Amino acid sequence: MDKTPALLNVPRLQAMMDRRGVDLLILRGVENSKYMSDFFHNGGSLGYRPFTVFYFRDPVHAPALVVPAVDLHLAISQSWIGDVRAYAMAEFFTDLPGPFHDDFFAAAKAILAERGVRGMTIGTEGNQLTSGFRPQLEALLEGNRIVDVALDMDLVRMVKTPEEIRRLRRATDITIAAHESFRAAIRPGNNDEDLLRAILGRMATEGAHGINFINIGCGPDTSFAAHAPFPTGHVMALGDFVKVDMGATYMGYPADFVRSYFVGHASERQRDIWKWLNEVQVETGLGLRPGMTGGEIFDASYARISRHLNNFPREFVGHGLGLSSHEEPRMNHVNRTVLEPNTVVCLEFSYYHDGVRHHTEDTFLVREDGVEFWTRNCPRDLIVPT
Repeated sequence: MDKTPALLNVPRLQAMMDRRGVDLLILRGVENSKYMSDFFHNGGSLGYRPFTVFYFRDPVHAPALVVPAVDLHLAISQSWIGDVRAYAMAEFFTDLPGPFHDDFFAAAKAILAERGVRGMTIGTEGNQLTSGFRPQLEALLEGNRIVDVALDMDLVRMVKTPEEIRRLRRATDITIAAHESFRAAIRPGNNDEDLLRAILGRMATEGAHGINFINIGCGPDTSFAAHAPFPTGHVMALGDFVKVDMGATYMGYPADFVRSYFVGHASERQRDIWKWLNEVQVETGLGLRPGMTGGEIFDASYARISRHLNNFPREFVGHGLGLSSHEEPRMNHVNRTVLEPNTVVCLEFSYYHDGVRHHTEDTFLVREDGVEFWTRNCPRDLIVPT
């Protein structure tokens, strides 16, 4: 018997399918397949190893999930979908009885035949599908109308369910705690490897299930970098610039958070830049409301920051947060996505000056009646005293 989905916003998905006239969704993208099935698989990014959900608008047709054989038992255990099938991949038999389908398309063909899929409108992820997979799928679906629902699924996932909000909030809380340890390790004589170890240890202690990313800028070799992926061994000294862009994951959902610092002292200009970035960021975040578009949020905040900083370099000032670190609404000049209640967003502002990249990023939950500022209590003073 099917269980209740923990992540999927069924009414929102059904409304999208009604609006588009879609009878069947076939979704294999990493985020979409996890969202639809509750199964947090590894390996879905490999083009030859599809994890794919078949979801019908008419509930008379049961959904199905197709996975590689090596992942069958775990998929059965984790997914709310009752019909989970496997194709031979990595293993030809497991602890569960077979036989398995020869390949993904054999499994898909069987599902479509059993449910009498003919003359339907079928939604897929269009150009987001791999170049090898897409033509084979379209050939299999001959006789049906295929439409691209990639953007539609982005908008379905934009509004979070209570369970998604719980996981995102927990990931954010873990990241804030890890930042506390990171900040405590900023002192002359320590190096950027010490900073990384401080983050990793605290994330593990706080209950993280993984790391979304950790990018540390420290000293002149990486102070300018948006995403420095590895420590360089730089030993911190007075006046050094230090930055971290990081996020823990909790039950598959990530955080995304940035702070920047100077060791011991900073110039007046550096202090002014940091003050302006943070003032505009917080003002923008606390002013978020349902009904705003991504473009309106960008234009308003760009006007605010431009009162202080000419030629502000940002193409966007924020993005949604969910299964992916960057989701709708993307807050750039041309985005017309409408902000809705229960959307989690990150606002971020950055500016280059004198060889360093000031960068700050915070997380907000937009509610019907206001905003929850999840990272409000994280320090944002620029100078770490020695």
